[in-house]
Amino acid sequence: LSTTFLAACSLNSRLYLFGSPDIFPVPFRRESYWIPCPGTVGHLNGPGGSQARERMAVAVRYYDLNFSRFPPAVLADEVDRLRVLADQMLRTPQTDDSRRDLRMTAGWLSALSGNLAFVLAFGLADNTAALIHLGTAARLGTAVGDDDLVCWALGAQAMTASSQGRHAEALELARAAYENAHSPLRRAQVLAWAELRAHAGMDNQHQAARAMAAAQDQMAADPHGERTGRFGFDLAELQLHLAEASLALGQHAQARAHAVASSARTRTGRPGWAAATLVLSRGEAARGNHSDAAALAHHVLDTIPPQSLRQTSRVRLRDLDSD
Repeated sequence: LSTTFLAACSLNSRLYLFGSPDIFPVPFRRESYWIPCPGTVGHLNGPGGSQARERMAVAVRYYDLNFSRFPPAVLADEVDRLRVLADQMLRTPQTDDSRRDLRMTAGWLSALSGNLAFVLAFGLADNTAALIHLGTAARLGTAVGDDDLVCWALGAQAMTASSQGRHAEALELARAAYENAHSPLRRAQVLAWAELRAHAGMDNQHQAARAMAAAQDQMAADPHGERTGRFGFDLAELQLHLAEASLALGQHAQARAHAVASSARTRTGRPGWAAATLVLSRGEAARGNHSDAAALAHHVLDTIPPQSLRQTSRVRLRDLDSD
């Protein structure tokens, strides 16, 4: 690492991985993640050493499990700082095993960055950045042999492509993701998150019905059940994807049932709750219940702070207005 970077260490020779606590307004125990910063780059416990790699991996896991708790812009800034540190660490001498571990961590950080670029409430132009980060994640996953990372990154690219109306491309990406899915839970996620969305976008009623059924079967077949976090998948998210696909296919009663089921499994005020409630609102509008639809949308706006309202929810609100 450069002397400029090392000079960023605090006066007591400790470097915080994530910047100073006074600019991070989230309930994160930073003191658990600072790294001792001795004056030599090659020190085992310095920024290029094993302790730094281990604590960075712990941080990625923390962001995975707590992704929905924080405003996207705040989390994006923190993840970006960590990605810069990973890049700097990769420029230092590493053993082959250490470099592989670090590249894997960098890959999951890129996956986080890509998803954050997608959900940030700054406009659909961020989808370009999302695809760049997700492509980097998939390439790093391939390089280190992490099929789970490749699967997730390709599935996220498929979702992003569908949001831009590129459904045929999304379907190809979804099928590539499925080839790297090695558990029933991951297969359920790819089917619902990526393939189903593409079929619904192209109004492929039969293929969409098959994807819906297969996703539910795979979810039920996983011996470990749900997995929490951004990189996980649960029944609430499954029901949300079923609801949105049903709505796109004109199946309003099914959309309502799935949206209600998703909302019931999600804590009020969380992004998943907002998404399910807005899908329910659109379903009510499609059924002619305009006052109920408006009440549900206002409930979301009254509950979610503007800085925490994701771009995906803003799109749903615009779609509701068009409905």
